Amino acid sequence: MSTRGCIFYLCFLLLCFTAISQPVKKNIALLEKKIALCKDDTNKVLLYMSLADTLNRENFPDTAFIIDQKAWLLAGKLKYSHGLVLSLIKLGSFYEVTKKDYAEAISYYKKAIKISETQRLYTDIHLSYGCLLNMYYYFGDYPGAMAIAQKGLVFAERQNDKEKLAHYNNQFGFIYLKQEKPAESIKYYGQYLKLAMQIGSPAILADSYNCMADAYLLENDYKAALHYHFTALGLYKKINSGQTPNKNNRVHKSDRVIYTLFKISNAYKLQGHYQLSLQYALKGFSYINENGASTGNPYDLASYYITTGEVYMALKDYTHAMQFLNNGLSLSKAIRHREDILEAYSGLSKIFVLQKRYDNAYHYQELYVALKDSMISEKVSRAIEQVRSSFESDRKDREIALLNQRQKLKETESENKSLFLNIVVGFFTLLAVISYLILYIDNTHKKQKQAQEKQLAVQNERQRISGDMHDDIGTGLSTMLIYVNLLKSKLSGKLEYPDIERVASLGDELVAQMKEIVWSLNPDNDSLESLLIFIRQYFAQLFEPMPYRTSIVFPSVIPAVALKGVIRRNVYLSIKETLNNVIKHANADWVELKVQLDPDKLIISIKDNGTGFPCNSDGKLFGNGLKNIQRRMDKIDGKFQFLNDGGTLISIELNL
Repeated sequence: MSTRGCIFYLCFLLLCFTAISQPVKKNIALLEKKIALCKDDTNKVLLYMSLADTLNRENFPDTAFIIDQKAWLLAGKLKYSHGLVLSLIKLGSFYEVTKKDYAEAISYYKKAIKISETQRLYTDIHLSYGCLLNMYYYFGDYPGAMAIAQKGLVFAERQNDKEKLAHYNNQFGFIYLKQEKPAESIKYYGQYLKLAMQIGSPAILADSYNCMADAYLLENDYKAALHYHFTALGLYKKINSGQTPNKNNRVHKSDRVIYTLFKISNAYKLQGHYQLSLQYALKGFSYINENGASTGNPYDLASYYITTGEVYMALKDYTHAMQFLNNGLSLSKAIRHREDILEAYSGLSKIFVLQKRYDNAYHYQELYVALKDSMISEKVSRAIEQVRSSFESDRKDREIALLNQRQKLKETESENKSLFLNIVVGFFTLLAVISYLILYIDNTHKKQKQAQEKQLAVQNERQRISGDMHDDIGTGLSTMLIYVNLLKSKLSGKLEYPDIERVASLGDELVAQMKEIVWSLNPDNDSLESLLIFIRQYFAQLFEPMPYRTSIVFPSVIPAVALKGVIRRNVYLSIKETLNNVIKHANADWVELKVQLDPDKLIISIKDNGTGFPCNSDGKLFGNGLKNIQRRMDKIDGKFQFLNDGGTLISIELNL
């Protein structure tokens, strides 16, 4: 380093000293002195990184980043592989933790992996794998995580490293847990538990018990899950704080006790014992406050808030539930952890439904569905890309093997060369085609299955919402009408009470509107027959008490055609708007509903003998009602027409 560079470097660090404690200043000064006296060798690389670690602990990440860059540059100059890997990991950690630039962090971790794999640096391989695994878990990229864990397991098996074998079996169990496959999860967590017993570390053993509990929770075996959680809690309380389970990681007693308390809270929540669940959750937060304990990472803290919010919601304490769910959502968004964001959206949607604040509930449900769909789409794309890359790699290997065979046969069997090569080429070509077809069919089947599962989930959610609205709101409105009618009967013959009549009328309207909403949400009504019958009933009930002559032209046979809920709702609301316009504006005494069915087309028309619609100078119609009908038809690719001819004829047309 030049004299000018040293002076600049020292001045830069002195700017930080006023905010650092005296002992830390001495430590930094000592490290700087060692760096200044040290020649450019591997020891200087490690001193740079030690100084950066000290600055990070004192919350000077930007300064630490500059020092880590110096370590990286010097390690590259010296071709010091271990130093390159460590400095790349530290630079990636800066982008991950400080800048939240996860794409840049992943690029650094992959560079570290490439160097450690090429140079066969066993410890560095697992260290860099762990960093990349954490990023994949943050983004819910379980196919990517599985690939890294499989590679790590291969290296661990070569070295017969029981701690690493336990670690990667733990990763497999976690991945299958997230894919909701309890049998596979229990299998690998069981291997993790077996290896933990052989290793003899209480910290690793306690973690394996917690993992087994998670897998049994997936099978709704709450008794077994709670047994494992309480066993883990007992072990964590006995071990010394900071006990080292392996060479690279340290376990903080307070952190793991808090983690297990919230695991127990979650198990009781799933079991339906909400008071016990809340009790252990509050113990966890109390432990954090009393001990000043670190929760390990913001992912855990976000999940603690969300879990506790769901417990309060189950106990109908919506104020606290909203507070904890919003805290969890804010933290999840800050760290961009999409699985926790998804859970928070779901919880907030449910709590707004319970509070009958359906606009807010619908908003968070839309956010939930959009995020879940994007995660599913990205996961499937990544998995397919991995399979495709693996297939291409295998095909290249087969082609290389075939070329070698050709060369060998050319030297030894010249007379039979042509025939033999043709057979081999034909065989491998056929094998490649068959493999491709199998892969294509399998991928197509998976896509269809996922689409069906997604559609079923949406239908179930619509069914649940419609049922809740019917049972809760519908029952409440009906009860209100009963009391209003009782009140009317009690006051019969006395003074007139127009307000009571207004309440009764409004209640009738709300009940009717509720029936319409429930009908539109219920997936059981997603058919052409249900739509037409509902329209016919509405037409008959609307005009029955009125002095109108009516006519209904209806098909005798309605084909079994499925219609999405959004199509049914827009068609029905368009017809409703039209019929109400007839009553309000047409001055008619006759109205006709006509339904026509072609093989692939539905036409519904409303005709009256009234005064017709007024037009402006451009020949366009006035009124928001007709504009609303036009917008609704545009949404579902339908057609809307009107005609003034001895009254009004309005028709809508929809391709089936």
